[in-house]
Amino acid sequence: RTQLEILLKPQLLHALKRMDTRLGPLQQCVGMYGSLGKMEVMREEYVRMRPGEIHSLWFSFNGGLGGNGKGNDGEDKNSDDATNDGLYEGDDSKQELDEDEVEDFDFDEPLDNSPKTPSTTTTPTQQQTTAKQFMEFLPTFYDAVLELLSKERTQSKLVFGPALSPSIVARVLMECFKPIVDSFEKRLGNLCPLGGGGISMGGTEAIAAAYESTIQFLSLAYDQMEPWNMHSESNDSNDSNKLTDPDPTSHDQEMPLQAIIHSTFLLIASPFLPYQRNLAETERHPMMEAASMVAKDVRGVVHLEDAAERLGDLAPFMFPLVEAAMKRFELLNSGYNAPATLSSIDILISNHASELAIAMGTLSTNASSTNNRSGTSSAGGSGGEFDEQHVNCALEILRIAGQFKRNIQSLECSVKDRLRILSNEIMMADSVLEGDGDNALIPEELAPVQIRALLAKAACDPPGNTHVDDGTGIKCPTTVVELQRLAGRPPNNNKSNNDSPPLFPKALDATSRLAKSCLSFVFEVCSAIPERQLHGISALPVWKNEGTSMDDDETSYGILPQSFITHVGEHMLALVQALEPFASDVEALGLAEEVMENVLEVAVQPWKEFVAAAGCSFATMSTKATAGEEKMQLEMLMRGKDLGKYFLDEDAHEDDVMEEDDGMGEHEEEEEEDAKASAAFCNQWLDVVGLAVTGRLLERTMRIPRLGRKGAEHLATDLNYIRNVFTALGVAGHPHALLGYVAQLVTLEDGVLREKIQRRRRMEGVTEEGVMEGALLEVVQRAELRIAYVRSISV
Repeated sequence: RTQLEILLKPQLLHALKRMDTRLGPLQQCVGMYGSLGKMEVMREEYVRMRPGEIHSLWFSFNGGLGGNGKGNDGEDKNSDDATNDGLYEGDDSKQELDEDEVEDFDFDEPLDNSPKTPSTTTTPTQQQTTAKQFMEFLPTFYDAVLELLSKERTQSKLVFGPALSPSIVARVLMECFKPIVDSFEKRLGNLCPLGGGGISMGGTEAIAAAYESTIQFLSLAYDQMEPWNMHSESNDSNDSNKLTDPDPTSHDQEMPLQAIIHSTFLLIASPFLPYQRNLAETERHPMMEAASMVAKDVRGVVHLEDAAERLGDLAPFMFPLVEAAMKRFELLNSGYNAPATLSSIDILISNHASELAIAMGTLSTNASSTNNRSGTSSAGGSGGEFDEQHVNCALEILRIAGQFKRNIQSLECSVKDRLRILSNEIMMADSVLEGDGDNALIPEELAPVQIRALLAKAACDPPGNTHVDDGTGIKCPTTVVELQRLAGRPPNNNKSNNDSPPLFPKALDATSRLAKSCLSFVFEVCSAIPERQLHGISALPVWKNEGTSMDDDETSYGILPQSFITHVGEHMLALVQALEPFASDVEALGLAEEVMENVLEVAVQPWKEFVAAAGCSFATMSTKATAGEEKMQLEMLMRGKDLGKYFLDEDAHEDDVMEEDDGMGEHEEEEEEDAKASAAFCNQWLDVVGLAVTGRLLERTMRIPRLGRKGAEHLATDLNYIRNVFTALGVAGHPHALLGYVAQLVTLEDGVLREKIQRRRRMEGVTEEGVMEGALLEVVQRAELRIAYVRSISV
């Protein structure tokens, strides 16, 4: 038989060369090789001959910059003699050697055969042009392969018969790509080099576009093959891959059809394997480059006047890039290696949010410097004029922070939805083209989604990865269980799962810091004038004034509030008009509300300093008090609810108790929802600024070194004035109870104040107070002692 095979070889090669015009000789060869039991030899020679034109087309591409149908090594890839002289002989080592010798057009190489010199380089523009031309060439190449498969589908039936036809078509498809895989990988490397050097966003996009084109091609190529159910009904023992007397030593001949297709798909997609396995790392460099460029622009925002416009363009810049990266992840990894990609995106957005937060700090510093230059630093001066435009610009930045938070929340939800879809796709494609015999699943068609999941599994799923219980008794691939955990798969009772971990924890934390920075910035703009006016009032000489009979005659018409407190009051009243234009914009208001949750925290510092100036500290009042309890104690003091019960003054209970706005009047209920939201937003900021002003005024009062009789009257007048301003504003919770109580203490008769303090001392140990109540009582008592001290009243 071996001698007959040798004698038939020239006749076979001659028939293969003439098969485009005559199939009769080739059909005769099929009969003779079949009778010898050497059908696999006939099949291999036939398969290797078929893609000759496809290989010539591939190697003829040289970037569209001229050429003669040769590779850049000068070897003619169009010669059929190369095929017949043993280019594709069965010797594996020879085949591998020949494939290694195949040169390809290098986008970075010179375009001619002239000796290379250091000046012979390809410019970035030329490289981009060549990459674009390759992306245009690839679909054309795939169309040529599909045309060949379409012809082969008909021809293989005539030559080998319907039984062997599907196997022949699959093997021809594999042979189309065997010699060009290394070349394909090299061309992809020129589009997007691995290892970090020279990678650009265009490179990763080009890889994704090429892979998507490849997936579409594989789906169409599968459709070109013979419908498998037509021959599988009469093939219960894999007879479709056998003719008479098959050679039992041939392993390829016994390979199931689905295994051939599966291997072919993996071969064609193998050039993309490095990008699939290292996608997160490949994406990281260009994404970080883009983020670095944006960060430079963000750091250049230093002036409030144009900050809103510039940050409005820069803040959302990264989200389209992240969305594109997620689409490439879906395409190339189909859900595998999700933690690595999500971590890269998390770091990217977190860094961007941190840069925006730093920009807020820079704007705040510059705004403070401007305010200090425009106004006087001494109390009672005529500070700089209040600019409503500055408030509006600051609120616009708050809107930007709200939009950023909404973007990250939307991204989180959309990515979780995508992960759920990907987990389902992996489940559906889990056994496609796998299994043996009756267990084989060979669908009549393969959608691009199924092929994508199949290839991603081969590239990214660890070998031997087993199925695990997903918690419901169903065995699922490990990746599916991981995706379900990340996506927060709802439990069996169909209730939403709120316990799922956030996909971007660092980004969410950075967004919270950004929101806090923006709130602080708005607060500093709105409270700059009160802070400047109250800065040095503790050292005013008026506080030491004891008064004379002449002073009594001059002040018989009443003591007027001092200029510093009137400036504060006028500012609070003007702030209403400054807030209303922004609050009237429904869309902007909705975005700003996204980051208003912890706005009270920006007004905490003056109250901390007030407690310290009074001579106490929440941290030392109770050894058992935690940081959370200290925060609650400070918030209770700021809100002042039920604080009047510690004043030991029945009149103070009714006059100074804070009233919460729990209900709406009938006329308020008839207002439109938008008007209510606008009023609530304005009142929220008036409340915060008002609390800060109250805390700062109380702290400055505690730091007055000495208080004479006439000075005490001035102080009481100032405190009562600001109380009237807060009352006029109509903000719930204002004026604070301590304002009226301190105004009362500074003018109280010496004996009455002494008796009040002594009575409180006698009550110590008689009544038991909780930790919270005890802390508030301590602040009130210390304030009483401090006022008695500056009034020189011995207790």
